[in-house]
Amino acid sequence: MSILEIKNIHKVYGKDSHEVHALNDVSFNVDKGEFIAIVGTSGSGKSTLMHLIGGVDVPTSGNIIVDGQDIGIFTEKELTIYRRKKVSTIYQFYNLLPMLNVRDNITLPIELDGKKLDDKVLRDVLKTLGIEDKEFHYPGHLSGGQMQRVAIARALITNPVILLADEPTGNLDSRNTQEIMQLFRSSNEKYNQTIIIVTHDEQVANMADRIIQIEDGKIVKDTRNEYHS
Repeated sequence: MSILEIKNIHKVYGKDSHEVHALNDVSFNVDKGEFIAIVGTSGSGKSTLMHLIGGVDVPTSGNIIVDGQDIGIFTEKELTIYRRKKVSTIYQFYNLLPMLNVRDNITLPIELDGKKLDDKVLRDVLKTLGIEDKEFHYPGHLSGGQMQRVAIARALITNPVILLADEPTGNLDSRNTQEIMQLFRSSNEKYNQTIIIVTHDEQVANMADRIIQIEDGKIVKDTRNEYHS
């Protein structure tokens, strides 16, 4: 069953002679539990696509259907709820709050949503990501790899329909990159978590089950990774 349907998406910025076609008739489906890498050079349209799926921008035309709902027709209020409850996004620069410890950074989305924290789920996520002993540490005392683990934990704690990651290893060395990608793999398998990663790193992309390549706003390749099949 498709958890995400991208149907004939166009995204145009500017007007008349200043028009830029960031995405041009892009279509694909994503099943629940898939682990996908979207690759392409700078300016290819991959980050634009990520922003559209994440609900921080809207398409010029076409449909983005997430969990049966067309988010392209959402009001701003509905998009805010969507971003809070349906998707979680991990960024290259972690976006942790320095005045909060690891536990509070992870549980912040739960607090903002007015929900009660399930401590068992928190313990499980901390253990899965190998940061149990960092629970009460502050971001300033963590390495880059540890901070990215905290960012992943924060994304997982809300049990999102889709976990988006925008160049999540772009700030890390090769060893931490390998470890973080293994954690994505573990999260994908353990929680049946649908994951979409945007990257320009071929090695990172090769750790996903499926690779979608975008160039000049169009999908030029959509392949299954035989290594993981």
